[in-house]
Amino acid sequence: MHTGGWPEYGAVRLTGLGSAVAVPDVSWSADRSSVSGGRSRYSGSGAVLPETDLALVDAVQVNPRASWATIGAVLGMSSVTAARRWGSLTDAGVAWTSSVMGARLSCGAILEIASRPGRADSIIKALSEIPNVVTVGRTVGRFDLYALAVAPSIGALQAVVFDATAGLDAHQISSHVYTKIFGGLRWRLNVLDPSQTERLREIPLRPLPRTRLGPGDRQLYLALAGDARRSYSELADQLGSTAQVVRRQLERMRRGGYIDFRTDMAHVLAGLPLGALLWLKVPDRDLDTIGRELGGWSETRFCASVASAANIGLVVGLRNPEHLEAIVTRLVNTHPAIDVTDRRLILSASKVNGRILDEVGRTHRVVPVDPWIDEHITQGP
Repeated sequence: MHTGGWPEYGAVRLTGLGSAVAVPDVSWSADRSSVSGGRSRYSGSGAVLPETDLALVDAVQVNPRASWATIGAVLGMSSVTAARRWGSLTDAGVAWTSSVMGARLSCGAILEIASRPGRADSIIKALSEIPNVVTVGRTVGRFDLYALAVAPSIGALQAVVFDATAGLDAHQISSHVYTKIFGGLRWRLNVLDPSQTERLREIPLRPLPRTRLGPGDRQLYLALAGDARRSYSELADQLGSTAQVVRRQLERMRRGGYIDFRTDMAHVLAGLPLGALLWLKVPDRDLDTIGRELGGWSETRFCASVASAANIGLVVGLRNPEHLEAIVTRLVNTHPAIDVTDRRLILSASKVNGRILDEVGRTHRVVPVDPWIDEHITQGP
């Protein structure tokens, strides 16, 4: 169902998240789907995302490929209702699922870019179209843009750090290679209670350390980039296979650490309209321990070890600018040995995990993340 146009937003109040979030007035384009079971809900000048929709998003975040029957039973609604409400959210660009890198692919680069005056938009547009550039955002400070790129080999790393940035109209680009991701590829609203969460959690898969990736695996990864909930039969039709073969293939890829799944929603409607990029220096002996702890923080969107003057790059979501100071204080109080060498406020994200976003984080287009765009993949044993 379409509303025939969206009103201007003033403030968005999020039930269940404890506070209202101030949002700049944005005029939405016409013919946008609603986000609440086929009808938009408003309170004064602001839109309300119902508690049931927040719980639904959180449920899909816990287990992105859980059946609607399972999700509906946990949330106290029918599978048909759960599927219909999720369809409304995805049609409106408010929430979505996608494939993400598995643990075997945790290598790439964090790029910081100082654009020439008036050239930031063109740089954002150029970077957003590069398949192995995962995320692009605006920052404040010496660098006004940042990007996360994935590169699972030395050749791919050279391509993204040097070739992909060669034509950018910037007067300075700083590249930081990351070699291990500690967390943040999956995040949650944390609306559900612990018992609901446990009912949704998937039984961990036993790892397969000796698997290799082949061309068919890459195609499956890309087929799930726009919607991680696609059925095995739908994927099989696209890939020219069978549902049973695709099921086994996807399980092997997951167990091999090549693929995982992620659920996102518009960052303003999630109560986190801002972000921050922090560079941390921690004692080398504590790198893994502290990295894993920070990777598990609810605010964390990306946390990785980097080969740089700092040895951890951390991206977090923020409720407001003051939230950054609270996080820094928490960092140094919890681990006095941490040195916060630099920090940058992220004002907006134009691309997140392959999704092109509008002013408040709603998705309207997908550039599928392809970690192997610069590689020739041969079928392994």
